[in-house]
Amino acid sequence: MSRFYSTRYYLSLIPILLLSAVSAQDYYRQDSIQEVKIYFGYTNWDYRLDTAKAGNEDYILASYCLINGVRFDSVGVKYKGNSSYRAAQVKNPLHIKLDWVRESQNYNKITSMKFGNNFADPSAVREVLCYEILGHYMDCSVANFAKVYVNDQYLGLYSNVEAVNKKFCSDHFGSSEHVFVKGNPDRPSQNSTSNLVYINNDSSKFYALYGMENGIGWYKLIALMDSLKNNINGIPAIVDIDRSIWMHAFNSVFSNYDSYTGSFSQNYYLYEDDFGRFLPVIWDLNMAIGGFPGGTGGAATTIDKVAFFNGETNAARPLIQKILQNARYKKMFTAHVRTFCNEFIANQEYQKIALRLQKMVDSLVRTDPNSLTTYAAFQTSMTAPISSGGGPGQSAPGITTLMEARLNYFKTIAEYNAVPPVIGAPQWSSASPHIGDSIWLNVRITNGTDGFLAYRKNRYDLFTKHQLLDDGLHHDGKAGDGIYGAWMIPGGRKTQYYIYAENNAAGIFSPERAEFEYHVLNATNTFPTLQKGDLVINELMSVNQKTVIDSTDLKYEDWTELYNNSAQDISLEGYYLSDDSANPLKWEFPTGTSIHSKGLLAVWLDEDGNAPGLHANFKLSSSGEMLLLSREDGLVLDSITFGSLSADHSLERCPNGTGSFALTSKPSFLKINCSLTSVDEQEISCRLYPNPASNDVIIDFEKGQPVLAEFIDIQGKMVKREVIAHSGQMIELSGMAQGYYHVRLIDTNGLSLGVLKLIIH
Repeated sequence: MSRFYSTRYYLSLIPILLLSAVSAQDYYRQDSIQEVKIYFGYTNWDYRLDTAKAGNEDYILASYCLINGVRFDSVGVKYKGNSSYRAAQVKNPLHIKLDWVRESQNYNKITSMKFGNNFADPSAVREVLCYEILGHYMDCSVANFAKVYVNDQYLGLYSNVEAVNKKFCSDHFGSSEHVFVKGNPDRPSQNSTSNLVYINNDSSKFYALYGMENGIGWYKLIALMDSLKNNINGIPAIVDIDRSIWMHAFNSVFSNYDSYTGSFSQNYYLYEDDFGRFLPVIWDLNMAIGGFPGGTGGAATTIDKVAFFNGETNAARPLIQKILQNARYKKMFTAHVRTFCNEFIANQEYQKIALRLQKMVDSLVRTDPNSLTTYAAFQTSMTAPISSGGGPGQSAPGITTLMEARLNYFKTIAEYNAVPPVIGAPQWSSASPHIGDSIWLNVRITNGTDGFLAYRKNRYDLFTKHQLLDDGLHHDGKAGDGIYGAWMIPGGRKTQYYIYAENNAAGIFSPERAEFEYHVLNATNTFPTLQKGDLVINELMSVNQKTVIDSTDLKYEDWTELYNNSAQDISLEGYYLSDDSANPLKWEFPTGTSIHSKGLLAVWLDEDGNAPGLHANFKLSSSGEMLLLSREDGLVLDSITFGSLSADHSLERCPNGTGSFALTSKPSFLKINCSLTSVDEQEISCRLYPNPASNDVIIDFEKGQPVLAEFIDIQGKMVKREVIAHSGQMIELSGMAQGYYHVRLIDTNGLSLGVLKLIIH
């Protein structure tokens, strides 16, 4: 039961970035050990790091570092951590920022690297082990090990943990620019916690308790806390309930007290999705499995400390309290605890992973010159008690001792032992449904009284939930026969769904790792037959500083332009753009979007997914990456891999729609590419009047044959298309909204005559 980290493969126009991508593809693979060498241009680097840590915890400059032999110049380095940091010790936790000075510098798009020193963990594997387990149930970091050197002095073995940053959010949630909160008080204590307790609407009251990673969003964080206190029914709209339950269940099962659950209520992130909900992310697992003693719920036994429903009545942990006070959520929590125990504890899977990891690092622990524990302690760490490093000073049990104690304790809890329903195999009314059809689910539920079907179009969508009914009225057979029914409308080729059922005592999911895992229903869609080159990426810009402004927020943002080379209009429903070949269905074109024959369509790549118009949920990297245009049936229409582009330069096809890509300092947003002359109205033999116009407009042109006029709004959407039989023909503008438009004129050979500017008032 291993977890694999999906890496992305990119080529680059810059040789050093190409080398980096090849070398870094396995950077977080759990069965590999990384080599990190940091070089300072001075000998008192430790003093400088200590001084920076004691001050504003800022980075200091390293001349360069080598990541598995790949060199990165002028990187930022700092010490990190609270209880794991000591000014007097050599082996302190480290944070390396590759892009601290050079903004585009990255190692396979990794810019931030974090290394733990195995503090309070003689086993050396707690952190890597726990991320391995958690990754089966929640979006979380991946981790492995690294050998770290400074100025060629070997510091020792470190854990190597993926940072939760903008890249993480983009990879897991499809965006990175929304509200992004870190729950970590400046000076953690029982009176200074990130516990989500509402104080008032003054954001300054929270500055010392939370970090606003994107610099915006205090009012939304306060709204979450306000809802937890005053609007319990509104909580599902402002925080992801299922992730919150998984977080609490993990912290409970694996005695992770240095967390939201524990006395300092810290070490978690909240990221806002496209629907305004906060998504919890667990962080910092180096002291899980009892390494940080205590908790907030009192002792369940002398070993496992925390009660099963810890926090149920604790107003100082409202995210736990409100969940456990809801009867259904309480059953879901118990179901998730049971799943953790069945899949990793009762079968001793956790122990197998821990022993495998220990075998891998055994010789490195034995020869670690600055280890915080002894090799003898490492050898007995699975069972022997350890001296804990945080919270109240006391010992903690070894890994297997604690896990066995937790499981034995759970078996004494009535709710844990309650028998949940049994969910049978789902049966659908159609074996080959079409996207958009209404279809019915039949499922046998034994020993159940209630439940629901949840489904969504893709991983970034919200689950829609329909109650399962056994009343004989919902395609469920006879009333009371144990066959339940609910309907669903597949929104995509692979609709994701799960089933939840409960009785008076217990609940269960199918699959049991839902919502993180799900069943998939395959549906069909009828797409037009396209040949290679019919629909292409025509132009893109990754650093837009002054070329074209996005009118929805008045910002200069990344964009791309598509071109339809075919003789048919193409509906773009079921078509996707992505910057990740491992996730080609990252952003779907909205319903109703189409591109006309010989037409252009612009898409803003700006993460403004909820803005009107065409706004993808990702941005392009200024250092280069890929852009992919594909269909949900797996057909790749076009793709391009590119390197770093200068500001306000674009890559465009020459000639328009069919040629190879060329770099240009004169981008042609929604205009003919590689034109030898400007297509501004003043420089072409075409004109329109009156301008501004209201009801109609006249277009004059020199060519004798008819031309096609395409009216394109500021969002890049075609809103009107009309054949002009002769120069001077009047065109009605009825139904067109006020605003700014481009009017593209195309002759009968498909060649652009130019683009005119029109204002409708």
